[in-house]
Amino acid sequence: MRNRRAVFAACGLLFLLPAGAASAQAMMVFGGGYARDCYEAVKGHDTALKAIAICDIAINEEDLSRSNLASTLVNRGIVYMREENYSRAMRDYDRALSLMPDMPEIKINLGAMLYHMGRFREAIEALDAGVKAQNIDARAAGFYNRALAYERLGEARRAYDDYNAALAVIPGYPPAVRQLRRFSVVPASEAGS
Repeated sequence: MRNRRAVFAACGLLFLLPAGAASAQAMMVFGGGYARDCYEAVKGHDTALKAIAICDIAINEEDLSRSNLASTLVNRGIVYMREENYSRAMRDYDRALSLMPDMPEIKINLGAMLYHMGRFREAIEALDAGVKAQNIDARAAGFYNRALAYERLGEARRAYDDYNAALAVIPGYPPAVRQLRRFSVVPASEAGS
């Protein structure tokens, strides 16, 4: 039997990602108050001004635990990222990491932002930690975002593997299913190299 090595290639000549392709994950806040309202505003895609105002009150006026403060900073960072204010988002993510350096969900959001900035290698580094999240939604988003970054770097095999990893975490994960439709697996002998 011949040794047949599979080559993974994206279908089509050019693949352009929409601006919102890398997904950010709003971080759950336990309890009530403005921190919870901030989470809901980010998750519900409220206007940026409204969401930032609510998050500011939570950050500046509420007595939050370290994890809730870190989560609220990330949530506000997501709003800044959506508004393409990457310097403000980075400040919030850095502050959140200083509070909770081992929280992989922060790294997923940092990776999404770095992806949007075109810093794909750095995004992958952040997402390497993010894919270890216990939360399955966050872990699936981490694999998905890392796949997008690999694809932008021309590493189709790694992208393919990460899209499938996202599906292993959440079977039927719609963003990964959509991306995998563009791939075909062909024997190396038929791939032309």
